[in-house]
Amino acid sequence: MAVKLSITVPDDVAAFLRGGDASATVTEAVRRMMPEARRARQRAAARAYREYLRTRPGAGRDLVEASNDAALRGAQW
Repeated sequence: MAVKLSITVPDDVAAFLRGGDASATVTEAVRRMMPEARRARQRAAARAYREYLRTRPGAGRDLVEASNDAALRGAQW
Protein backbone atom coordinates (compact mmCIF):
# COMPACT_ATOMS: atom_id res chain seq x y z
CA MET A 1 0.00 0.00 0.00
CA ALA A 2 1.25 3.51 -0.75
CA VAL A 3 0.23 6.81 0.80
CA LYS A 4 0.60 10.16 -0.90
CA LEU A 5 2.11 12.86 1.33
CA SER A 6 2.72 16.54 0.81
CA ILE A 7 5.79 17.99 2.55
CA THR A 8 7.70 21.24 2.57
CA VAL A 9 11.48 21.08 2.07
CA PRO A 10 14.23 23.66 1.61
CA ASP A 11 14.92 24.88 -1.94
CA ASP A 12 18.14 22.89 -2.36
CA VAL A 13 16.43 19.66 -1.30
CA ALA A 14 13.52 20.34 -3.65
CA ALA A 15 15.91 20.91 -6.54
CA PHE A 16 17.68 17.62 -5.78
CA LEU A 17 14.40 15.69 -5.55
CA ARG A 18 13.13 17.14 -8.84
CA GLY A 19 16.17 15.69 -10.57
CA GLY A 20 15.21 12.05 -10.01
CA ASP A 21 12.74 9.65 -8.47
CA ALA A 22 11.72 11.65 -5.39
CA SER A 23 9.63 8.83 -3.89
CA ALA A 24 12.46 6.33 -4.06
CA THR A 25 14.99 8.82 -2.71
CA VAL A 26 12.86 9.79 0.28
CA THR A 27 11.88 6.18 1.00
CA GLU A 28 15.53 5.05 1.00
CA ALA A 29 16.60 7.90 3.29
CA VAL A 30 13.82 7.30 5.80
CA ARG A 31 14.39 3.54 5.86
CA ARG A 32 18.05 4.19 6.74
CA MET A 33 16.90 6.23 9.74
CA MET A 34 14.26 3.80 11.00
CA PRO A 35 16.53 1.27 12.79
CA GLU A 36 18.25 4.00 14.84
CA ALA A 37 14.90 5.51 15.80
CA ARG A 38 13.73 2.07 16.95
CA ARG A 39 16.91 1.56 18.99
CA ALA A 40 16.46 5.00 20.59
CA ARG A 41 12.92 4.07 21.66
CA GLN A 42 14.16 0.76 23.05
CA ARG A 43 16.97 2.45 25.00
CA ALA A 44 14.46 4.93 26.45
CA ALA A 45 12.15 2.07 27.44
CA ALA A 46 15.04 0.21 29.10
CA ARG A 47 16.00 3.35 31.06
CA ALA A 48 12.39 3.87 32.16
CA TYR A 49 12.14 0.23 33.24
CA ARG A 50 15.42 0.50 35.13
CA GLU A 51 14.11 3.57 36.98
CA TYR A 52 10.88 1.74 37.75
CA LEU A 53 12.79 -1.21 39.18
CA ARG A 54 14.89 1.12 41.33
CA THR A 55 11.74 2.38 43.04
CA ARG A 56 10.56 -1.10 43.97
CA PRO A 57 11.34 -2.24 47.50
CA GLY A 58 14.05 -4.89 47.60
CA ALA A 59 15.27 -4.22 44.07
CA GLY A 60 19.05 -4.47 44.18
CA ARG A 61 20.88 -1.85 42.11
CA ASP A 62 23.50 -4.37 40.96
CA LEU A 63 20.83 -6.77 39.73
CA VAL A 64 19.06 -4.02 37.82
CA GLU A 65 22.26 -2.78 36.17
CA ALA A 66 23.38 -6.31 35.25
CA SER A 67 19.96 -7.11 33.81
CA ASN A 68 19.92 -3.99 31.63
CA ASP A 69 23.50 -4.54 30.48
CA ALA A 70 22.69 -8.11 29.46
CA ALA A 71 19.45 -7.10 27.74
CA LEU A 72 21.04 -4.33 25.67
CA ARG A 73 24.35 -5.98 24.78
CA GLY A 74 24.53 -6.28 21.01
CA ALA A 75 20.85 -5.52 20.68
CA GLN A 76 19.65 -5.46 17.06
CA TRP A 77 15.85 -5.53 17.38
